[in-house]
Amino acid sequence: MVTSSLTSIGGISTGIDTNSLIGAIIAQKGTGLARLQARKDLNDKKTAALTAMGTSLTTLSLSLYALQDKFSSRTVTSTDTNNTNVTATATGAAAGNFDLSIQTVATKGRISATLAPVTGFTTNLAVASPTDAVGSSVFTTGSPASFAVQGTDGVIKTFTLTNASNTLNGLRDAINASGAGVTASVVNMGKGPKPYQLVITAKDTGTGTTGGQVSLVDITNMTAGPAAGASANNLGIAAGTVDNLTTPTVLTGGLTSSMSGAVAADASFTLNGIQLTRTTNLVKDAAEGMIFTLKQGGQTGTTTLTVGTDKAGATAAAQDFITKYNALLAGYKTASASTKNTDGSINEAPLSGDAPSRALMGNLKAALAGASAGLPGTATYKTLASLGITTQADGTLYLNTNTFQTAIVNDSTAAQRLFAFTGSSSNGVVTVKSGGATTATGSVNFVITKDPGTGALSGALNGGAAVAISNGVLAGTGALAGLTLAVTDAGSGTLTLSRGAGQAGNDLIASFTAFGTGTIDTSLVSITAQNKNLTAQIATAQSRLDEERANLKKKFAAMEAAVGQMRAAAGSLSGA
Repeated sequence: MVTSSLTSIGGISTGIDTNSLIGAIIAQKGTGLARLQARKDLNDKKTAALTAMGTSLTTLSLSLYALQDKFSSRTVTSTDTNNTNVTATATGAAAGNFDLSIQTVATKGRISATLAPVTGFTTNLAVASPTDAVGSSVFTTGSPASFAVQGTDGVIKTFTLTNASNTLNGLRDAINASGAGVTASVVNMGKGPKPYQLVITAKDTGTGTTGGQVSLVDITNMTAGPAAGASANNLGIAAGTVDNLTTPTVLTGGLTSSMSGAVAADASFTLNGIQLTRTTNLVKDAAEGMIFTLKQGGQTGTTTLTVGTDKAGATAAAQDFITKYNALLAGYKTASASTKNTDGSINEAPLSGDAPSRALMGNLKAALAGASAGLPGTATYKTLASLGITTQADGTLYLNTNTFQTAIVNDSTAAQRLFAFTGSSSNGVVTVKSGGATTATGSVNFVITKDPGTGALSGALNGGAAVAISNGVLAGTGALAGLTLAVTDAGSGTLTLSRGAGQAGNDLIASFTAFGTGTIDTSLVSITAQNKNLTAQIATAQSRLDEERANLKKKFAAMEAAVGQMRAAAGSLSGA
């Protein structure tokens, strides 16, 4: 007798391959499920492709901004080849040659120990051990000493040492904690009976308000009264006075830089024949766009610094932009080109039917290849091609290095306009600060008026209604939304607004990659919603197929059992 089985039905009774038959039936009924899964798989590939495209667009945008900044970069060459006397950096505002001769560099006021002329040992401000209050104390135990300290900034601070802080280290720490414009340190001379000396240095270079003097005064006789006698310290710090123990403004006596150490000096130098002084060696305000670092005084000759366009840096930035664009284009072509399988079926690419990404790539190509909007007819450069950035037959960009470098050397400001939103004004009371992605370009008339009573400014653009000017800024509206102007006074004139091809490209990229509102994010949200629905449909369809498979197994198992029983009965009859 044949035993029925619901899980093992190999066609023993009927000779039919029921497993294959069930598989064929399920495959036929599962075509809908396969289509659902294929749609979800394509959506997953589209998600990956859009995410990768967003990353490429972001890196391209950053590269465009970096290139824009590079037009303001400058190189500085110097006749001081070893940078002995001066070094300098420059930005876009700087141009030409700068001749410097440094007489003195700025120094800090300092108090240090006096050295004996023969032995070279310290004679004051020194102890045998900076931490030993017994053998190397600052004052006689039981008679605390009070001091006042003043840096070259003129600020005077007072403090008192107690028995707990009666060491050279304690005095150092009290000075540093006082809030005075000085820094105290303990230096080991390495010789003599008292090798550890106190050094007090002004925090800032230059003569300040004290003529370069740093002062340390023992004011113990003021705080303890006349009966306390003169100076109470053991370091040779002379006694003196302050006009007020709580908020002192005048200090007299004591130990000063001119007595022990070094008096501060200001930097003194000539720049293009003009004698200048500064309190610091980092000179930022002598020439627009230039920062000089003065390193050594006593210069007998002149150092000539020549400022030029950073051709190498700008060229590298331009090539990086082109490389990033070409990589974006290659990635898009791969993601949007469907292929044919060996059986003739089409292997659909994830972005082959994606209209937004196709439109973006077309618009981006047109923006980068087209003329910059709003530039006047007299503009030196109007297209990226005039800078040597051209489009090749396959759509990729190419940089002609010679053309590019010649252009930026001739007029780097004009070249920079092709990568930014810029504007000029016929009246200096108004300057263009920035513009938005949709701000109109071309000529814009403005009228700025001032209220005679309050002095408040208001402005009108292109004959529109006047709007209040807040904190010196006039904001555009309507077609000029996104425009911000800096306003200093009443007046009228004309603005010329332009949007460079590179900026137009960046604006397109921003509309595609903006978080939450950009095309990529909205597409990904839509795909996520589709996949959520597809996942539910796939689960339902799979459940139905599983149920169908189980039912088929039961039916075929029952059939096999019935046939087996019939054959068994027939065998019994034939043997009777």
